[in-house]
Amino acid sequence: MSGHSRSNSISDDDNQSVQMEGTQKAKRKRPAMKKRSATWNHFTLLENNPNKCKCNYCGRQYQCHSRRDGITNMRNHILACLAYKTFREQQEGSQQNLTTEGGEGNASNMVLAKGWSQDPCRRAVTKMIIMGELPLSFVDNKGFRHFCSVAIPQFVMPSRRTVGRDVMDLFLEEKIMLKSLICNNKQRVSLTTDLWTSVQNMSYMVITAHFIDSDWCLNRRIISFSVIEDHRGKTIGKTIVACLQDWGIERLFAITVDNASTNDVAVNYVTMQLLAWRNDDAIVLAGQYMHVRCCAHILNLIVVSGLNELHASVAAIRNAVKYVRSSTTRLQAFKQCAQQVKCPNGTVVLDCPTRWNSTYLMLMTALKFQAAFDRMAEVDKPYEAYFLEKEYNVKRVGPPGPEDWESAGRIVKFLKVFYDATLLFSASLSVTSNLCYDTIGLIESSLTALEGSRDPWVVAMAYQMREKFDKYWESSGKINKMLIVASILDPRAKMDFAKHIFEIIFANDGWKVEEMTKAVKDLLNELYDAYSAMCSSSTPSMCSESVPSDNYGGTSYSPYFTTEVGLSEGPSGDGDDIFRVSRPFFGYAQKVFVQNEGKRVVSEVERYLSDPVEDPSNLKLNVLLWWKVNGSKYPILEKIARDVLAVPVSTVASESAFSTGRRVIDEYRSSLTPCMVEALICTENWLQAKLFANPVYNLQEDIKEQIFHMELHEGRDSSQGPLHQSKSGDHEVIDDGNWERPKGSDLEGCDTEIVQPEVVIVKWLVGLGEEDGLLSWESTAMTSFKSTSTI
Repeated sequence: MSGHSRSNSISDDDNQSVQMEGTQKAKRKRPAMKKRSATWNHFTLLENNPNKCKCNYCGRQYQCHSRRDGITNMRNHILACLAYKTFREQQEGSQQNLTTEGGEGNASNMVLAKGWSQDPCRRAVTKMIIMGELPLSFVDNKGFRHFCSVAIPQFVMPSRRTVGRDVMDLFLEEKIMLKSLICNNKQRVSLTTDLWTSVQNMSYMVITAHFIDSDWCLNRRIISFSVIEDHRGKTIGKTIVACLQDWGIERLFAITVDNASTNDVAVNYVTMQLLAWRNDDAIVLAGQYMHVRCCAHILNLIVVSGLNELHASVAAIRNAVKYVRSSTTRLQAFKQCAQQVKCPNGTVVLDCPTRWNSTYLMLMTALKFQAAFDRMAEVDKPYEAYFLEKEYNVKRVGPPGPEDWESAGRIVKFLKVFYDATLLFSASLSVTSNLCYDTIGLIESSLTALEGSRDPWVVAMAYQMREKFDKYWESSGKINKMLIVASILDPRAKMDFAKHIFEIIFANDGWKVEEMTKAVKDLLNELYDAYSAMCSSSTPSMCSESVPSDNYGGTSYSPYFTTEVGLSEGPSGDGDDIFRVSRPFFGYAQKVFVQNEGKRVVSEVERYLSDPVEDPSNLKLNVLLWWKVNGSKYPILEKIARDVLAVPVSTVASESAFSTGRRVIDEYRSSLTPCMVEALICTENWLQAKLFANPVYNLQEDIKEQIFHMELHEGRDSSQGPLHQSKSGDHEVIDDGNWERPKGSDLEGCDTEIVQPEVVIVKWLVGLGEEDGLLSWESTAMTSFKSTSTI
């Protein structure tokens, strides 16, 4: 019995060990992977056979073993499944919801009935990820999925892998649209570029294209955000050329870069490569003026050189601000002192010593709280003790006294000129090239005035800044003269303004003034010659919008005609060049056309410069809108203005992309591939540009306000009815909807007796100006109204 019991106990132990091994093997079993393909959203595994699945719509079954079978048959079935198509039609068309059209920024808020669809919702999620700079895994967020399940129960949330593919698809789709816009219009572009190193320790290069389209809207588009091997000039140049070839850009005007020496090599490389292209108009004037140095970067170098030796007053105020911002208790004590002396709401900011613009903002805000700091010196003992302590074995400078505040006020006035100039140079959504030369002249005049100051520190700072100023902009001789041409193309300035600046700079040298004036005018004529030659050698479609045609009856023909006719061919039927001869009249007509073009080169430039300038005091005049309305009078200059005014004077447009890059690639999500990074940043830029379009062309409310002001100006009562139905001593309205010219206005000298009402409004507003209570040019885009019924 004992032996039998012992054998039973052994067998029990063996059974227990076998069970434990089985349990361990069961624990080590790999869990089933989650189905990642979107195809599984339409199929369900069979309960009795997990190796087979059935369609959720028609019930057809398929083998789906993870190793033997794929999902190709299942995917093809969904594409052809009639039950699935019926289901989608019912979901999309059976129920419609009331919604407002346009969304944010739409004044009409029209209510429309729209049906639901899976694809638009999925596309909207993709745009949300891109424009919100969200991680791709945001679609896996439980809170977001819960929101969608409540708001849109029928919406099937895509996975993050699917969203990644959708991002790339949307990027390629938007790229094709933008590429067609640039290539189909033979658009000449200007570029800005810069380099950046991400947290991935990878160097990225951004290229931004700037151009003015056919509607005279300024466009800024990031066309490349790619990894670059090194920072050598030749590598940068090769990247730019490769980008131009990828986008099909055949015409380049200017490249704006900072002052690094490698950029000089890069621009020279690009120039040589473009000159080697067979395209004769790839660059203008052999690229002599293609290199534009970043004005914002130069201005920063100028100011930093003057602030190397910090004034003691600035150090005293900085220490006072540092004390206030060092703890919550001190900040609360400061706010109480500010309330006691009735200072404005807000607080002080601490600057970054290496950035002069932050120092300017610190001093400007500290001056508003001067009384609060004086109050703290009286009632706050720790504040007084703070300045008795030593920092780096030296007693802290401060607290600031009356002389320090007075000096800070002078420094703020001094730096305000440079701060405002930096803001103007850094603008990327508006034209800056036409105002650049005026701003440079203002800076030089400011330095000249500061050099005569009684404060020795200010004089020393001005001389240091003058040295750096002369390095890049000495007497405007080293500035890119294309920026001076841009100021001439401003209808408020023209050549008289450029000559006025020359007279200020070269006050005692009349010969130098005449030399600079002649040089700039010669450059404008060279540009005209170059653009006339490009237009003459191009196809008729490229110049038909600019070359006016004087057709007084008979058969009209373009100056770009076929000068040869074919004679009858021989028996073989093969054509031969000797049987193609020119019509004598066509040869004569071509000769006359070339002669007239030579005369028109001079006459158009002279006519523009001799025409009256627009009111220079109208600082809000929209230069692009002016050229859109008046460009037909100067067809070749119009093309020049479109390219010159699009030149950016700073690289801020490209540098701003790095701010987006820092948010897209941070320490928490640094595994994105370079292709995905480029897709996210570029597509965000393109989508944002569509949302924030130029508001000049959406001005219905502004036009109504303009008409109201016109009625007030004429002494009318708005209750008399619409303007086009009224009749007064100054305006006579024709019954058929056309207007007669306003008497006593600038339109009396026109040749046309009857003109359209919207044209009258445009030209009349230009003649009246802001002194008559009218709005600026930015709100006078009357040409968007096509009928008097709109008015």
